[in-house]
Amino acid sequence: MLVPVLAIGGLGVVAVMGVVAAFVITGWIGQPVPVLGFEQTFDQPIDFPHTVHASLKQLDRVAADGQTMEGLGLDCTFCHRTVTTQANAGVPPVGFCATCHQVIGAEDNVQLTILRDAADIVGDDGAEPVNWQRVHRLPDHVRFVHEPHIRYLTANPSEVKNTTDGVTEGPSGVCSTCHGNVAAMQQVEQVESLKMGQCVDCHRDNGAPTDCAACHY
Repeated sequence: MLVPVLAIGGLGVVAVMGVVAAFVITGWIGQPVPVLGFEQTFDQPIDFPHTVHASLKQLDRVAADGQTMEGLGLDCTFCHRTVTTQANAGVPPVGFCATCHQVIGAEDNVQLTILRDAADIVGDDGAEPVNWQRVHRLPDHVRFVHEPHIRYLTANPSEVKNTTDGVTEGPSGVCSTCHGNVAAMQQVEQVESLKMGQCVDCHRDNGAPTDCAACHY
């Protein structure tokens, strides 16, 4: 009786170790399996729909007047204003969002009420920043500067990967290389692994430097 039990127990240990090894290897090479908090997206304080703001296509939404809505087709730089000049793409302050949404959008819209409350348009708590959850994150020892990547891809559109919903020019037309079709995402998620191997391969393909100091502090 003892031998079968040990055999079954041994197989169970092997199976568990295999699952753990597969998870670690998958996470090392690409994106980890989306379990146990390793999701590639996060619930945000406000359900900001890139589909409405960035897409140029007709949406599966109906406006207050009963008309089918279409995306605004805003360029990424309308909100992410430092992406073409600095390392960080930049996230707009709540006051910037409120310049539109203090008058645009229904008064009883729950998500816009949260925004207007944070901007001190409604409520009496005072203006507060929105604590957005970061989706795309690189290790602290990695230095990634948006500006040269945007500049190069804008000048070399044949090197742009993926597609952006209805947008082919300017920064919005190249961001899909790393971020995927954000304009089609109701909730932004990470679609590329953004691992070292992917970055090095891209640098090699485009004649960019591959020495350690190019990307690491």
